[in-house]
Formats: sequence, structure tokens, C-alpha cells
Amino acid sequence: MSRRTLKRFRQITPPLFASLVLAGCTEANHIGNPLTLPIRAIASGAENAAYSHKRGVVKTWITRNEAGMRAERFDGPVTQSLLETLPAAARNQARQDLKEAAPHADFPERATVIIMVHRD
Repeated sequence: MSRRTLKRFRQITPPLFASLVLAGCTEANHIGNPLTLPIRAIASGAENAAYSHKRGVVKTWITRNEAGMRAERFDGPVTQSLLETLPAAARNQARQDLKEAAPHADFPERATVIIMVHRD
């Protein structure tokens, strides 16, 4: 490299580097600010863990109380205690969905999805 080329390279490098760094901090892409990716990953992991815990609690309750819910044909106090965890406007639809899911062999999984969908 000649001295002239080296001098020109040294003049261009800092502004070029600065523009690349600043371009990475913009919201002009689908990923967002790359500097916040680790924070968003941690937050997403925490949200997923909380959802998985809630889903696990619901599925355990449904598995333990499936016989009682079936015995009362989804209209008695056992089913009502589950439906009370839902918003009032969603309870009737959830009850109908549970009745439709009853004949299936994978009822606990279907019922868990129904309850999680109808939650706030």
C-alpha cells in the first residue's frame, strides 16, 4: 500500500466504523436494536417459563379432575371451579368446547388448550 492509500484508509475508517455501529442501533429492521437482543431473550425466556408453569398447573388440575368433570357432564361444581378461573364472558364457550373435546382420547391436552385460550 502506498502512503496515500494508507492515509485515505485511515481517514475513511473511523466514520465508516461509526456509521456501521449507529446503523446497528436503529429500528429500521425486523430484528430491532441488536443491543437489546440479550435483554429481549431473557424477557422472552421468563415469559415462556411463566406460561409453561401456568399451563402445567392447568393440565395437572384437569388430569386429576377429569373423572369428576366427565361424571357431571361438564355442568357441575368441578367444572365450574375450573371455569371460574376464566373471564365471565368466556365461560359458556369454554364449557361448550370442553363438551366437544370429551369424546377424544387426548382430552386432557385438548382441555388444557381450551382453558389457556380462553384466559385473559
